[in-house]
Amino acid sequence: MIHMRLLLIFVTYFLVVSCQKSAVDEGQSYDMIVEGGINTMYKEQYIQLKKLDGMKSNTGTIGISGASVRVTNGPNMIEFKDLGEGLYLGELFNLKDTVGNVFQLTITLNGKLYEAQDQLIPVVPIENAFLPVEKSKVNNTWEVKVSKHLFGMRTSNKWLILPKKDFSEDDISSFRSPFSYSYRLGAPNVLNNLLGKTYNYEVSLKDSLIVSKFSESPRYSRFIYNLFQETEWKGLLSAVPANVEGNISNNALGFFYVMDGVRKSIPMKDIRTSK
Repeated sequence: MIHMRLLLIFVTYFLVVSCQKSAVDEGQSYDMIVEGGINTMYKEQYIQLKKLDGMKSNTGTIGISGASVRVTNGPNMIEFKDLGEGLYLGELFNLKDTVGNVFQLTITLNGKLYEAQDQLIPVVPIENAFLPVEKSKVNNTWEVKVSKHLFGMRTSNKWLILPKKDFSEDDISSFRSPFSYSYRLGAPNVLNNLLGKTYNYEVSLKDSLIVSKFSESPRYSRFIYNLFQETEWKGLLSAVPANVEGNISNNALGFFYVMDGVRKSIPMKDIRTSK
């Protein structure tokens, strides 16, 4: 699924950017960068293994092939197939009775074992959540504003909100897709104008929005929060950046996540109006 790969590409991009200085400039050496995980919305699951490309200094990565990759949850197991260039594909098992459980990633490469765990947090239904979107009327259309970051929320989530007329999985093909994030944590710096960033759309009065929502475990949400502190939120008014600490063992960078996902079409009449 294209969205599943997008989530993987997006976080890998920011992970590489935030880790390049520590891994290269300071002479540290990491075996690999791991990104990807489990998303209940899709049958296909992706894990990506990369390493910094020594031939290009700190400007890029190359894929790692030949690893054994599996995810287990009690008696359930996913064996991932090596697709080449560091991308591994698996098929999700029946998720009955797995909500709230811990999923474990195990990677074996060159006789070395790497492990990570994350918890499947059930997603709050979209109709019971505060949507990071509002509308205002402009002539005979709606102007829609989707907030990229919301702080101090009851749960931590990742969102993808698009007009139904523009929504197509085949058309969304890069990490620049308009993902939004809600955090239980507060804003790192309320004076930073990046925190007010929105995605804006113009839609018809009778249009609908396609809302996709993904749950995040507390540790994964903190990881995303810290990534933004090292990248998009880093500026003259920013506080001292936090260390980006993943959950992969044994000298590897990155984060193995487990997310519950739902999607719903919401008519414009049900979207809140700007004050």
